[in-house]
Amino acid sequence: MENFRGEQCIAEAGDFLNGVDHEANEKLNKEIADLKSEGCRVKIGEKTDPAYNNPDKIRSVYNYLEQGDAKLKEVRKYFIHKNLATAAIANVLDKTPFVKMGKWGEKIDSYLEVFRDKLLYGKDQTDSQPWHNQRGSALTFLTISEAYRLRAPGKKGEILSKGGYPSMSGPLDKSVFDEKINGLPLTEVMVQDKINNGIDKATAIEEVEKRLGDVREFIQAPVTEKFSNVIRHCADSLGIRERVETVNGLSIDHLKKAAEKENRSIDNMLVMSFGCGTGLATLKMLKKLKDETGEAPTVILLDQDPLSLAAAQSLAKKWNLEDKIEVHCERLFSKLGKPLSLEGVLGNRKLDIAEDSGLREYLPDGVYKQLTRESLKFLRTGGLMITGNMNVNRPQKEFLHGLMGWVPKVRMRSIKEGFKLLQKSGIPKESIEATVTASGVYTVFAIEK
Repeated sequence: MENFRGEQCIAEAGDFLNGVDHEANEKLNKEIADLKSEGCRVKIGEKTDPAYNNPDKIRSVYNYLEQGDAKLKEVRKYFIHKNLATAAIANVLDKTPFVKMGKWGEKIDSYLEVFRDKLLYGKDQTDSQPWHNQRGSALTFLTISEAYRLRAPGKKGEILSKGGYPSMSGPLDKSVFDEKINGLPLTEVMVQDKINNGIDKATAIEEVEKRLGDVREFIQAPVTEKFSNVIRHCADSLGIRERVETVNGLSIDHLKKAAEKENRSIDNMLVMSFGCGTGLATLKMLKKLKDETGEAPTVILLDQDPLSLAAAQSLAKKWNLEDKIEVHCERLFSKLGKPLSLEGVLGNRKLDIAEDSGLREYLPDGVYKQLTRESLKFLRTGGLMITGNMNVNRPQKEFLHGLMGWVPKVRMRSIKEGFKLLQKSGIPKESIEATVTASGVYTVFAIEK
């Protein structure tokens, strides 16, 4: 076999997701080989996730989801055949940046939801509708990230899988509802946010009550063994956990090196997570760094969802990190897609790390480049930008918007497209290092200024 660092690269290291999806493996391997021949710095992450200890479970979950997806495709094909005009309109809306699913798209999705329940989420399958109801929300990632700490009871109450969390929500509990954003009660902030987006007050109150009710159900919902198995071993979940580990590893290494090289205290460093969601990944990084060094940087958690930020605050308190986070609830993009000006958030401060690894895959190319330039402006010399994207040549890619039914449209990109977009934003190729996760699901880009 060729050495991983050789020009031909990756026969051994490139066995993505234990070789389940051979077509995706071949395409990713070719992508990486071509980029390396062009002088791009690309490497493959290590297989450290616990899921790799159970290749048979990875394969069985892959096959289970593949069968469900195939059946759903037949249902969708039948619906489109009967509703050609509906499908055409939905397809146009689907490709329009920053436009929510239209009523026709919602009609198709509603129709498919009945079958998603029968094929994956229903009581006869994984019995996980409370989790599925969070689709499109950052709260779903709490479950995925903590998949190996979920606890599933047996029929007589015996523990079938070890773990610390008996609920699908993982570390999130009802304390989230007591959080305040900018000194105001969470419910009030959520209602006002909807009003600011053009929704009348009565409808806003109704929608917020429904949202919070769904979250309460999510927090109380028990974990089934079948759901636990899927959430641990499916490609998407594995890729998300690997992305977190990759980003956190890059962040910790950079902060430690900066402290040594510049003789600075890590306590005085500044990190920003743009589109942070619940902030769980960043909080894990802070906790690990503090455990290792006794120090941790200040982290700016920036997001437009009050509920996600409330979850971040709640989790930070559990881990005694509340004094290390600075929460900003701001609209991230204008209606035309212009990124938030960071001057109002940062003032004269400069960032040691600017991270947005879970965001770029939702952005059109033009907005992607604008965000890159805006973040670079506030990155100190020697600072690190970390971003990422879901790979177009990834295993089981149809599952995300098919059987899983993920609502926000993910723009899967080739690794080469990621390099090109960063270069078009003014970053030299030599300053970019890409890490393809061992699952093949994500590529994480690290750029040193």
